[in-house]
Amino acid sequence: MELVGVWLLAPFFVFLFLGIPVAFSLGLASAFFIFFAPSPLPIPALIIVTEAYTGISQFALLALPMFVLTGELLNRADLTDKLVELATHMVGWIKGGLAHVNIVTSMFFAGISGSVIADAASLGPILIPAMIKEKYPRDFSAAVTASSAVIGAIIPPSTVMIIIGSQLGISIGGLFAGGIIPGILVGVFLMVVSFFMSWRRGYGEIHRFQGPIPLARSTFYATPALLIPVILIGGILTGVFTPTEAGAVAVLYSLLVGVFFYRTLNLKKVTDAMVATARVTSSALVIVAMAIVFSRILVFFQVPQELLEFILSVSANRVLIFLMLIVFFLIMGTFMDALANMIILGPLLMPVAVQGLGMEPVQYGLFLMVGLLLGLITPPLGLLLFITTPIARTTLERVSVAVLPFLAVEIIVLLLITFVPDLTLWIPHKLGLGG
Repeated sequence: MELVGVWLLAPFFVFLFLGIPVAFSLGLASAFFIFFAPSPLPIPALIIVTEAYTGISQFALLALPMFVLTGELLNRADLTDKLVELATHMVGWIKGGLAHVNIVTSMFFAGISGSVIADAASLGPILIPAMIKEKYPRDFSAAVTASSAVIGAIIPPSTVMIIIGSQLGISIGGLFAGGIIPGILVGVFLMVVSFFMSWRRGYGEIHRFQGPIPLARSTFYATPALLIPVILIGGILTGVFTPTEAGAVAVLYSLLVGVFFYRTLNLKKVTDAMVATARVTSSALVIVAMAIVFSRILVFFQVPQELLEFILSVSANRVLIFLMLIVFFLIMGTFMDALANMIILGPLLMPVAVQGLGMEPVQYGLFLMVGLLLGLITPPLGLLLFITTPIARTTLERVSVAVLPFLAVEIIVLLLITFVPDLTLWIPHKLGLGG
């Protein structure tokens, strides 16, 4: 443990402090350890290449660019406007209407894009100015958008779940099924907070319900897109196709919907979507590859076993250990890429959670994912706060305070995931999906 701490972890944090991107910090720290650490078991330098290649050359990861391309195609098909319109007719008339529209649209968009960053970056420029125009405070508008974007990776299908499942050997279908209830709960809890804050503080303008006909019309135009998660999850859970094949189905369906139903996709937009997909996927896979090398070194030197022994020696209280892990997730998630965190910490903490504390693999996967995702909105360094604050033209300090009530209820959902196994396991068990 001391060898790894001095020659691997310390250089990694030094590189991060110097402002080197996470992916390169991971790779440089791994190379530094292999070339310079006085290891009793010499590691060949070629392992950097072989482990990185092996880690990302998995069939399941072929789904990643497919789901990213699906989101890019539908975004360029002007789907966001249709989802916002539907959400407005559904919940826009409730007190705190546009805040609810923001949250519900994120729930719709989550099942299509599967990405936290895509959710915030796509919906923020549309909904934050609209909320400000209707007399919602700037910091509140940014906080709602940032906290609801977290749903993007929880409600399936999710690109993050694909990566976690492929790297930790957890059923991707099980993760998809397990994320349904927690994702809906996050959305409901955020709406409850938005309602009470808007009611007590007089946020927003009051709108009347426009009737069933506008709702039916907007539902009709949004339905082809909203059917995507239904088709994909249904196909995966019933065994019609694998998650990887589901990605190909999603791309084909998105092209057909965008070209023939919405009639907003053309060759240029499809080309732009493919270029954007290549950028997003390549940047994600570079992080994944370097994080895998870093993680393999930790596993090779039995750091997970030592960590398990250390944590269990600190306390035998299962509740206290889980609370310590949650605080650790929030801290780590604030200053390091969530994906890299999941790949590095996933194998390290899996023995602690599964063998030491009795979690099932699917439950552990969601516990790890949600815990680290909440770091993205944990003040003062949460990445989503940095995305939404400039859009709202306010200060990070104000948004950091405004996001706290939303972060609190999302932590409650994380606690439910941790201590109520049926929340994440009921649907997978009913469908015969395990870890």
